[in-house]
Amino acid sequence: MLYAVFKGHEMFVLLATLIALSVGALRFRIARSRETERPAFHALLAAAVTAVVSLTLWSTGSPTEQSRICIVNSDITEPLTTSQGILNAGLFLPVGLLGVLATRNILGTLIGGFLLTTGIETAQATLTFLGRGCDTSDLLMNTLGVAAGAAVGWVVTRIDDSGGSVRLLYATRPLVTVWLGSAALLIGLWVAFIHPEKVAYTVAVVDANEDQQGAARKAVASAFGNHFKINSIDFARGPSGDAGTVMANLDVGFAELSWPDRRTFKASLDMSSGNGSTGYPLGGKPVGRPINAQAAQDLALSYAKDHAPWALGGAEPVTSPVGAKAEMGWMTSWRRHNKDGVMMPMRLDIQVDPSGAMTQLIMRDIDDPALPAPRVTREEAARMFRQAAAVGSGTPVELELVAKSVDDEWKIHWLAFGQIKGGSGLAVIDAEARNLISFSSQSAGVPINEVVGEAAQ
Repeated sequence: MLYAVFKGHEMFVLLATLIALSVGALRFRIARSRETERPAFHALLAAAVTAVVSLTLWSTGSPTEQSRICIVNSDITEPLTTSQGILNAGLFLPVGLLGVLATRNILGTLIGGFLLTTGIETAQATLTFLGRGCDTSDLLMNTLGVAAGAAVGWVVTRIDDSGGSVRLLYATRPLVTVWLGSAALLIGLWVAFIHPEKVAYTVAVVDANEDQQGAARKAVASAFGNHFKINSIDFARGPSGDAGTVMANLDVGFAELSWPDRRTFKASLDMSSGNGSTGYPLGGKPVGRPINAQAAQDLALSYAKDHAPWALGGAEPVTSPVGAKAEMGWMTSWRRHNKDGVMMPMRLDIQVDPSGAMTQLIMRDIDDPALPAPRVTREEAARMFRQAAAVGSGTPVELELVAKSVDDEWKIHWLAFGQIKGGSGLAVIDAEARNLISFSSQSAGVPINEVVGEAAQ
């Protein structure tokens, strides 16, 4: 966060440093005039607090339009494993260290540090013009940073107690009053203005664990042998946090594996900026000359027989050009339908470029589920689309009946699509419950088969 927020704003960082040093110098003079013990540490503590407040409450120049929200991260261990979390803790470590060295008060430093970081997160949530965000992960790591600094300060005072013995808790009446007043103010602000919003996690992409890395390497090797080098493997978490996609970054392109079911594998290998091919050579080596649709299908079929025989039973290959003049090659697809015309969840797509190399691959190995008969006819689905799109009764509608997993239960959906003003529309209709699930508009120029392919997943 710190690097992303302050990149390009180095002058502000310099200004904040000068302000912190000025506050520290002023605190030193006051401490000396009042004969306060350890004036240098008090000055450094004031400078550290000023720097932290300046850096965390600096406006990004992007005021938010939304309600005052604070993100509550259900995964409390997440910030402990991210560089952002470690940076947040490191930012507040000097506050805890200098707090103990200056006051010789451990619990007092922890209380003050907790109120400081809570106050900062509260300000980020309530002062929307700052363009900053409130996050319990930041609150946790900031507090841990204070605690770690206080622990280091306690060790230092144990080694050298010439500056006075350290006390577990020392609180005067004015100090307690400040603590209680600050806590009451923060609680009041939270109750009156802030809306907690619970999420499963805040970091979408994390390092893949050992099992995920092993599965990704096995899937890439199964699809391409040792032809491509894997540079790194990440995990993109889904809404629940446990399920998602394992992403392998290859030396040419990338591959994805669904997790934890491992049933869907995708690869994109078309990364060439020139006339050469960067795809996976089919038939042992690229043909080296432009090929036609039939040759592309033959190459795709040869690959499918070796790597995806499960897709061939009951499914005929359909090959179509990619690009107006097949300048990007041809896509050969295998789909299977049941007796009611419902498209099964299995999927195999192989794109072959004009040189005879594979550039795109999608494999979804899922057994055909048992499904009830649909209760919505093709004509009824077309009528529901036209009503949702507010178009005339003569508007052409293309329809596909698909099996889709919803909350681990297989459903039958009509995917109805057609042209509307400014683009195209897609309606998802429950073919059993006989109701419209959703209607969305797509930008003009988006191939309708791509829209349906994504909606059917």
